[in-house]
Amino acid sequence: MTEQSAKPGEPRRRVAIVTGAARGLGLGIAQRLLRDGWAVTMADTDERVRDEAAASGAPARSAICDVSVAAQVDELVRSTVEECGPLGLFVANAGVGEGGPIAEMDDGAYRRVVAVNLDGAFFCCRAAARAMIPAGAGCIVTVGSIFGRDTPAGSGVYGATKAGVMAMTHALARELGPHGIRVNCLSPGNMATEMHWAVLRHKAEAEGVPFERVVAGVRAAIPLGRHGTGDDVGAVVSFLASDDAAYLTGQTINVDGGYQPI
Repeated sequence: MTEQSAKPGEPRRRVAIVTGAARGLGLGIAQRLLRDGWAVTMADTDERVRDEAAASGAPARSAICDVSVAAQVDELVRSTVEECGPLGLFVANAGVGEGGPIAEMDDGAYRRVVAVNLDGAFFCCRAAARAMIPAGAGCIVTVGSIFGRDTPAGSGVYGATKAGVMAMTHALARELGPHGIRVNCLSPGNMATEMHWAVLRHKAEAEGVPFERVVAGVRAAIPLGRHGTGDDVGAVVSFLASDDAAYLTGQTINVDGGYQPI
C-alpha cells in the first residue's frame, strides 16, 4: 500500500474509500471527493491505481484490494481507519462486466461476476458498517446498474448481481438507519468507460457492423444524447455524502441520462 497523507499537525479530513478506483467511474468518484476535501483511499486490483493516487496528490492513498476476498476488504478498512481516522464514506464501486448468453456461460465466468459484483459488495458493506456503527455516523454508496432493473439478453448474470446489490442496499439502509448511517445505491446507465466500450465492440463484431454504428444506436436511446462520465457519477456521490442528503437513505438513484431502450 502507498500513501500520501496529511502532514503532522494538520487536521484530519473526512475519510472515504472508493473501490474500483483505478479507472472509469471509480476514478471519477475519487477525484471528485478529493476536490471536495475528502481524504480518499483509492482501491483496486489494477496497479494503475497507485499512479492515479500519486497523480492526485495528498490526501489520496492507494491500496491493492480484491473485493471478492473478505480478508482483503477488512484490511482495507482497518488500515484506512488506522492511518486516516474514522471512516465517513465507503463507495462500493468495484465490478466486472463479463457476460454472454446464459446457455453459453461457463462456471468460471459466472463465478467471477458473482464474486466481484455481489460478494464484493457484501464484503464492502459489511466492513464499512462494522467500522461506522461505533461512531454512530457514516454514509455507504453502492453502485448498481440500470441493467439490474431492465436486463438485456447477454447480461443476465451481470443484471442479477446488480439487482442483488440494489436489494441489499435497501435492506442495509433499514438496518443501519438507527445507527445514524445512510445507505444509497447509484444505478448508472451507459457510461463512457473501458468496460462499456468493450461490450459495444463485442456487439459490433458479433453483428458484423461498425463500432460507431453500435455507439450511435445506444446514444439514440439516451434523451440527453451522450454517454455518462465519471464526473456525472462523482457529482451524485458528492451530493449523497453531503449534509444536503441528510434525510436520504434506502434509495436507488438512476444516473442514466433518461435512458429508454428502443
